[in-house]
Amino acid sequence: MIMMVKFDKNADQQDVDSDPVKVTDVLALIKMPRFHAFALYIFGCACIYGVYDQQFAIYFSSQFPTVEEGNRMFGYLNSLQVFLEAGGMFLAPFFVNRVGAKNSLVIAGFIMATRIIGSGLVDGPIGISVMKLLHAVELPILLIAVFKYFSKNFDTRLASTLYLFGFQFVIQVFTSILSPLVGHSYDVIGFQHTYLILGSVVAVFATLSIFTLVSDKTPSVNPEEQPKELATA
Repeated sequence: MIMMVKFDKNADQQDVDSDPVKVTDVLALIKMPRFHAFALYIFGCACIYGVYDQQFAIYFSSQFPTVEEGNRMFGYLNSLQVFLEAGGMFLAPFFVNRVGAKNSLVIAGFIMATRIIGSGLVDGPIGISVMKLLHAVELPILLIAVFKYFSKNFDTRLASTLYLFGFQFVIQVFTSILSPLVGHSYDVIGFQHTYLILGSVVAVFATLSIFTLVSDKTPSVNPEEQPKELATA
């Protein structure tokens, strides 16, 4: 399954060749308030969610009669989750086009918060399994919404820079900072209470993003380059 964005490849290539990305362009990007708002969303939602997901397998297995049974079920659910994510990647572009990039990011943030808080509240194999499968709903929406948000609100020449720095780099840096702190919290107050705290923080940042992320009603900064349609094939 390949997701494609329909655009004029020749025109796009000519634009890149005639107006290459400069260091000043990247520095200007970092100074933009809308970039700061996006980075704040990634830190408060995606980073914290990533830290939560790192040790989730351990807590998941503890919800079963034996750790071996829990590990086996985790493997089964992982396989199911992959298929659900594949289906989600097919449907997500239509959903994101329907509700908009900003709203999709907000929704993905609240799904993350729901999964984290839910993991701290549910008890038993069925409940924790449902929480795990929520990832198959959140991930496709997040990925498609991120790229659509980029194409609408930032210079398309900086798309790769945005993804590597504004998304991946921010996640990796803050995840490495937060992981030891969250790990210590697991030891001190346990998984459940830590999940409730993390989920509440993500919910706060998701709510904050309603006001900080750029509205889909705002004119695109790339009216001539913005993809007209997201499709799947």
